[in-house]
Amino acid sequence: MPSLETTYLGLSLKNPLIASSCPLTSNLGDAKQLEAAGVGGLVVRSIFEEQIREEVAGMYEALSDAGTSAALDYLRADLPMQLGPEKYIANLRELRKGLKIPVIASINCIAADQWVSFARKIQHAGADALELNVYDIPDDPAVDSAAIEARHTRLIAAIQREVSIPVAVKLSPYYTGLAHFARDLDRLPVRGLVLFNRFLQPDIDIETLELVYEVHRSHPDDLRLPLRWIAILRNLVRCDLALSSGVHSAEAAIKALLAGANAVYCCSALYRKPEGSVIREILDGLNAWMTRHDFASIDAFRGRMRERELGDGRGFERAHYVRLVGRT
Repeated sequence: MPSLETTYLGLSLKNPLIASSCPLTSNLGDAKQLEAAGVGGLVVRSIFEEQIREEVAGMYEALSDAGTSAALDYLRADLPMQLGPEKYIANLRELRKGLKIPVIASINCIAADQWVSFARKIQHAGADALELNVYDIPDDPAVDSAAIEARHTRLIAAIQREVSIPVAVKLSPYYTGLAHFARDLDRLPVRGLVLFNRFLQPDIDIETLELVYEVHRSHPDDLRLPLRWIAILRNLVRCDLALSSGVHSAEAAIKALLAGANAVYCCSALYRKPEGSVIREILDGLNAWMTRHDFASIDAFRGRMRERELGDGRGFERAHYVRLVGRT
């Protein structure tokens, strides 16, 4: 029987399949079902910077009304993270206490000034690692791509300096120089990069003339973009890589590992079928494939299809696109 054991962010996993950040991973009952079904780890549902600021807005007002403006001015810079959502921290403690698999906390942030202390609270709550989801819409034409990357790097570096647990960064595919930015983060060094996050894309209701916000789950075809970049970056960075988006089957998980991923995130598929059955299908399929190809471990085939291993070294870049279009 092949071994599915692996490591991610320095954490020992019984297999590379990780339940990605979603409502299922923030409820202990659902999380235990995911663990029983076989996931190697989970990422707790993200806490958003806006949630923290909303929760403490009333506290600012209360302190001001009480005539404590001097103290408020002193605390203002760090108050949101000192007093931020205790519910998230309590839930994180409950998950860590109730589960045997690694628990990775997740914060969705856009600014560097106030996240450091909250990251420390996450570490003290028992998180095995921390995932930073830097969600930012670069809509200011006065800010160029280098400034955006520098701002994000400062945020990540500031948090990483204050915690001892491993830090991973969940990236967008829309950075101008993705390979360059990934290498800069690797040199900080971060312990892992997750490819990719999924932005909320608003729609327009043409009858009510209002914006409509819906969560669109991933499709199996969404695998191809992160698959390409896992294969490219595997040769350029030393940190771990995780593939996120489009993993709905064992075949998708195998492709991610062949491209060089250390871990494979699964989220949308957990909602298409009972989560336990999807996880078992993926793990059973991975096991059967490894047996069929005589691979005794994940490391025996991980990265076999990364870019450097291909014949011309450019299989995931432009050359094959030109050949394919030329044949149609």
